[in-house]
Amino acid sequence: MESLGFSDATFTWSDSPRPVVAPPPVPVDRPADPLGGWQPAEFGGRRYEGSDFRWSLLVVFVIAIAGVGAFGYWLYQRPAAEAIANAAAVSTTAADLGIALPALETFNATLTDVETTADTAQLFELDAAARALFDASAALASDSIETRSAAASAAGAALDGVRLAGDTHSYKMAVLPVLSPPALETDPTLIELDEAARAFGDWQLRFDNVRTALPDGVLPGVTQQLDVLSGNLSAILTDYVEALRSDDQTAVQSVMTAFTQKLDQIGAQLSTAVAEAQSRVTSRIADTRAALAQLAG
Repeated sequence: MESLGFSDATFTWSDSPRPVVAPPPVPVDRPADPLGGWQPAEFGGRRYEGSDFRWSLLVVFVIAIAGVGAFGYWLYQRPAAEAIANAAAVSTTAADLGIALPALETFNATLTDVETTADTAQLFELDAAARALFDASAALASDSIETRSAAASAAGAALDGVRLAGDTHSYKMAVLPVLSPPALETDPTLIELDEAARAFGDWQLRFDNVRTALPDGVLPGVTQQLDVLSGNLSAILTDYVEALRSDDQTAVQSVMTAFTQKLDQIGAQLSTAVAEAQSRVTSRIADTRAALAQLAG
């Protein structure tokens, strides 16, 4: 049998289970305990103990409390300090306005003088002082209603007076030159028709340039009359040239006389309007002084 590759060994069967043999344990690498060698650290060269007291923390705490208290006191005192500063600003600017006010009186006195050309630069200081008082009055506390009202009234009256005087003076100085009649030839034998028409046209151009540049709201009655005259200038020119063409010196002089009378009428109206504006400026000056006296009292 062995020669055929079979073994002659005899096998014996058993109904008992074969014992289970456990495999050998596999070694596992475990990490070392990170806190295995921990010891409490030392503070200041010694181990921390419950009885230690940090004086530096107490100092910081006291400083913080003092800072908060000082800030709170500053907030508490701030409204009163601002009120005092604002009241002082009103007093100072009111005094400055009182010092500058005579400049407006001087300027206003020459407003109706045709021969005098006043300098509007002298009103700049008064304008600045009035604006400073107006700004200072706006910063006053709500419990200073009377003071704020008086300061605003003084500043407003002064500013109104400065504006009215300055605008009236500028208007007068612009209009007066064009209210002088042009030097036109009245003898038909001494001027050609085209030359006469050109001379009148040059004056008309200057007149209309001034008229259209006048500001609205300043002496409106005078402006209205200037507009009426401007609308009639073409007809006046036609009458003037036709009188020359007719070789009628009397007719030419009649046209120029009527034209000059229209200019004189507007000039008289201008003088009246300037005088009325001067009176209003005087009233504004009086209002300013009364309000300043109320502030001082």
